[in-house]
Amino acid sequence: MPLAKDLFDTFQHLDISENPWVLIGNIINYARDTMGANVMNVFASGYDIEEFHSDVEQKLLTAIEEHKRGVDRQVEIIHLLGVYTQLIYFFACIVNRIQNGPISPAHIRIGSALTPDDTVITFNWDCLMDRALATTGTWATDYGYGLKPKMVFRDGWVQPSSAATRSGPLLLKLHGSSNWITSCMMMDWDKHQFDLIQNAGPDVFYAFDFARQPYPAYAGRFMPGYEEFSYGYYPPNILDDPGKSARPDHVLMQMRPKWPWMPESKTSDKGLITMPLIIPPVKQKSYELFGELFSTLWRKAEDSLVAADHIIIIGYSFPRTDHKSVSLFKNAFCRRRTMPKVTIVDPYPQRAAELFHSTLGITEARLNIRAEGFSETSDIDGLLRPTK
Repeated sequence: MPLAKDLFDTFQHLDISENPWVLIGNIINYARDTMGANVMNVFASGYDIEEFHSDVEQKLLTAIEEHKRGVDRQVEIIHLLGVYTQLIYFFACIVNRIQNGPISPAHIRIGSALTPDDTVITFNWDCLMDRALATTGTWATDYGYGLKPKMVFRDGWVQPSSAATRSGPLLLKLHGSSNWITSCMMMDWDKHQFDLIQNAGPDVFYAFDFARQPYPAYAGRFMPGYEEFSYGYYPPNILDDPGKSARPDHVLMQMRPKWPWMPESKTSDKGLITMPLIIPPVKQKSYELFGELFSTLWRKAEDSLVAADHIIIIGYSFPRTDHKSVSLFKNAFCRRRTMPKVTIVDPYPQRAAELFHSTLGITEARLNIRAEGFSETSDIDGLLRPTK
């Protein structure tokens, strides 16, 4: 998966960058109007996507706050919300395209070695581990995320399995997932905050497994050719939720411009329009938009860290700006009665090693450092059972 500074450049080398259904107009206009970028060169500019999205977010929050105080910022808010939302689709469609190939052998090897007593905690949105775990036959989207989706898409929406027990590890995705689906965002002008257009509670979400035939999507824009856990720019529409009703004396309207250069689709567009359920890499992450969903996931992650005998950190360097992830470990370790074994696998492990030794109090005797990358040739048995 590309790093933050590589995402724009990665996009322009993918075939989806040539697809007119992949909407990037708001992003390009923002780069032009705010950063003075050449519209023909936006995706070769080397922008850090985290800084870019955070800048959009900050301007949006400032405009909302000023509008709340009586300054008319409605047009600006609508424009910025469009950029913010388009960036979320942009993230997800890149992830979906990159992971749309053979299942990662490295992930299969580690997934096959895990047991029902193990927990995988990730801050990533990709489904590399999801796909690997699914091949074991002991894990499924129905019950493997620690949260039960309302429906699962398997060439159509189906009820998740009612299996009372799981026979595989738990996969906790603390920033959402590219195959998690929610309804589109809207602006609640009375409350001066974002909201979802679904009638169900904000923590209700849907999961995507596979689509081998066309499904209803925004403007019927189904894109074929994707492996399991991946889809084109638009996820399938929700069919069992009519969406929020209009307030008394109001009417809800939906409109879509039709441009002569935009090809029309013959696929169905029925249902409630959806978007990927991910927390973008911005400074003020909007976990609360989804009710109790993420607070539940983070609580389960903390409980897992409290109970774990052995904690393995693969390729996560604990960036200094990500205070919430550091707090997760601090809170968990404060609740522990024993010191766990900690293994760090990273080509540049200095930051993580310093954190666990100096901040979290893990002694050198309980700390195993592997200054290397993780790949399909990694020693999985040695990783799971270190000598220290």
